[in-house]
Amino acid sequence: MLTINIENKKVEDIFLNEFHSNKEKFVEFIENSFMQLKQKTPQNRDDLSYLNSQIEDGLNSPISSKSHKEIFKELKSKYA
Repeated sequence: MLTINIENKKVEDIFLNEFHSNKEKFVEFIENSFMQLKQKTPQNRDDLSYLNSQIEDGLNSPISSKSHKEIFKELKSKYA
């Protein structure tokens, strides 16, 4: 058994309006969200290899025709 007091108005509104005060569905949502986050987060925080596919997707994106080096050069000149 778990009893919690929700002191965050936004979370309270989500519980009341989106979950219609259904405790079981709310707890199930929290559990599922946690498990998804845990699967995305590497156990070894120094190992960033899980980001490789996301980096490749970004570099292969048709959004910009500039190369990786051109983008970083532009960012450095703008912000550094």
